[in-house]
Amino acid sequence: MMTDELNYQVIFVKDVLLSAIFFIEQLGLKKVEDLQITGMYCPVLEMFNGHRLMLVKHSDTENEPTVIYTDDCLRDFCRLKRQGIEMFEAPLYQAKGLSCEFYDPSGNHIVLLEQRNYKDA
Repeated sequence: MMTDELNYQVIFVKDVLLSAIFFIEQLGLKKVEDLQITGMYCPVLEMFNGHRLMLVKHSDTENEPTVIYTDDCLRDFCRLKRQGIEMFEAPLYQAKGLSCEFYDPSGNHIVLLEQRNYKDA
């Protein structure tokens, strides 16, 4: 799901616990609650900008990239590279800010975005 209009996103993952650990420890998201949906454990994580990301166990991954917001794309890019996460390419400056892309442990295409306002520059 690629959108920045929503403040609550769902991402399908193969292993909820492994994915929660990845998003919390590698990307610095904070767990804000655990939901039970049809008997499944679904952690809800908060991104830097206050948007929420709910992890739902599913055998299929997302078809569209999922945007994860950060306060420092370069820091996260370097940290992920050091930890062996294969990045698509170096961070890119785009209209909405600085971004980099990679796959999460479930194989989802993740776009890490540091929103920037270039109009003030």
